[in-house]
Amino acid sequence: MTLPQLVEAFPTELAAIEYFEIVRWGEKPRCPYCNSTYVSAPTKDHRRTCKMCARNGSVTVDTQLHNTRLPLRTWLMAFVLVTDAKKGISAKQLERNLGIHYETAWKMGHQIRALMAIENKELPPFDNIVEMDETFVGGKPRKPNNPVLMGATRTRIDGKLVQLQAEGYDFRPLKGNSAAVDVNVKRGRGSQKKTPVVGIVERDGNVIAEVMKTLTHANLKKMVQKYVDGEDAVLITDTYKGYSRFDKIIEHVQIDHSVAYSYKGVNTNTIESFWAIIKRGIMGQYHQVSVKYLPNYISEFVFKYNNRKDDDMFETLVANAMLTKVGPPKRLS
Repeated sequence: MTLPQLVEAFPTELAAIEYFEIVRWGEKPRCPYCNSTYVSAPTKDHRRTCKMCARNGSVTVDTQLHNTRLPLRTWLMAFVLVTDAKKGISAKQLERNLGIHYETAWKMGHQIRALMAIENKELPPFDNIVEMDETFVGGKPRKPNNPVLMGATRTRIDGKLVQLQAEGYDFRPLKGNSAAVDVNVKRGRGSQKKTPVVGIVERDGNVIAEVMKTLTHANLKKMVQKYVDGEDAVLITDTYKGYSRFDKIIEHVQIDHSVAYSYKGVNTNTIESFWAIIKRGIMGQYHQVSVKYLPNYISEFVFKYNNRKDDDMFETLVANAMLTKVGPPKRLS
C-alpha cells in the first residue's frame, strides 16, 4: 500500500472506519459490547448505537486502539509510512508528514511497534540451519574535550583563537546535550555502558531478537530452547564462552572469528547482517534509544525483517490493531 493508493481507497474518515469494521467483524458491523448485529447506521461522530443493549461505541472499543483520539485514517497513513521505511522513521518525521504534535507522533510510533510485537510472539520454532549472535547497542564515545595539546599544535591553535576572538567570534559551545566522552571505553562484550541484544535467525527465514540484561549461558540457553527446535535444527555461533555447552541440547557448530569468519558455509553472516540493519536504523533515524524503549525498536526491526518478502505489513498492522485486549466481547445479561 502506498500513500496515493491509500488516499484513493479511503478518501474520508468514514471509509477508513468501515474498513476497520470489516477487518474486525466481517461484512456485518456488530456492537463491541454485546456482539449484537442490530446496530444503527453511523452517527455524525461515526459511532453506532446498539438496539439490544442501547450502548453506543466505535470499532476501536476494547481493541489495541482503544480510546484513540486520532482519526483512523491518520492511523492508516502512519501504517503506510512506518512499513515503507526499512530502517525506521523518526517521530519528527511522522510529526511533519501527518501534521500532528511531536508527543502524539512519538506515542503513535510506539503503539505501532507494539502491534508489530504481537506477530513476533507467534513465530514457529526454527528447525533448519540457525545462527545465533549478540550485539551491543549504545552511543559511540567521542574524543575528550579540551585535551592537553603540546608543542606547535597548541601554539598554532591558541594563536588563531586569540586573533579570531579579537574580531568578535565566540567559540564557546552552545547550550545543549553534549555527547558522552570516555577515553577508556571498551568495545563489544567488554562494554559496561552498552545494552546487549541477542538474536537468532534461520537462514533464508525469520529472525528473533531480544534485549538481554546479562549475557550468561543460562539466559542464552533459555532463548535457544524457546525459539529453536532442538531435534531438527543446527545452531551456528562464534566461540563466546556462553555458547560453549550448547552441544548438550542441540547440534552445535562454532566458528572461531579470530581465525576465520566463514568456513565452508559455517558462519554467522546472516545475523550480523541483521545487526547492521538495526545499527543503521538507530544511528541514521532514531539517533538515540533509551534502554527502556530499546525492546520496542528491536520489535520493529524484527517485524520488518520477517516480512521482507511479503507485501502484507500494512494489512497485518490493521488486523493486529483490531485484536481485542481481553478476548472477544461478551454478551451483556
